Amino acid sequence: MITASTGELLGYLADVIAEAERYGATILPPHDGDEVAWARDGDDLVMDVATRLPVVRGSAPVHLVLQERWRPRGRDWYMAEYGYELRHHQLDYRRALHRHDEEYFVRTHGVATHEHCESTMGHETCGHYAGEPVGGALDGLMRLYNVWLNGQKPDCSTLRCLG
Repeated sequence: MITASTGELLGYLADVIAEAERYGATILPPHDGDEVAWARDGDDLVMDVATRLPVVRGSAPVHLVLQERWRPRGRDWYMAEYGYELRHHQLDYRRALHRHDEEYFVRTHGVATHEHCESTMGHETCGHYAGEPVGGALDGLMRLYNVWLNGQKPDCSTLRCLG
């Protein structure tokens, strides 16, 4: 379980933005807002960082979104959910790393984390694939950035289908 203090979360968000920009991503504030910041959803803190990766002029966009939900635990916070997603419109594929609805996924699939892989966006061969836990937004950013950097559609057949 990943935990952090309020101060650490502020630095964490700044580090995520800086790392994405270091790799040439354009940061897009959520919901047409002016800036990227932690949002409140009840007692939870929510991170929603949308990026557009650099592409050749005239190419369809490549979006990489990093979302997390942190819940209070005493004076600190713990990461309760995440969703990191890459959508490559030029090559028409989607890759995603998720941890949400944990009770459901543990009950039905025996895992808390899962992945999505669509070699052709919108056409699922499998609804959910087994996934390795992600160590936070920086890890999710790098995993998906490397998928994009490969320059090819992912081979979803190499993943284990959960159903």
